[in-house]
Amino acid sequence: MPKVKRIYIYRDSHLPEMGWLQSCFKCETITGRYFLFHTFRYKDTLYEFYIHTCSACTRCFKKNPQDYVKFSNTCNEYIKTNYDYLFTGRS
Repeated sequence: MPKVKRIYIYRDSHLPEMGWLQSCFKCETITGRYFLFHTFRYKDTLYEFYIHTCSACTRCFKKNPQDYVKFSNTCNEYIKTNYDYLFTGRS
């Protein structure tokens, strides 16, 4: 059974890093909402990336899927930049 490492992505704020409230990754509004964005398997570990998004941004994504595509690209770029070791050896 692989280990699971959960990584929560949010904007920097005055809030403690280990708290359940964080800043929305898109607009920086304080929120307790997040969703599973992507899962990677690297060696014997599953990396689950959760993105904090407020309810207003979530509604915006549902109304305009193109906004979600742009947001998704931003999230992917953040993950590739900060967790580049997950992509070594991949084509």
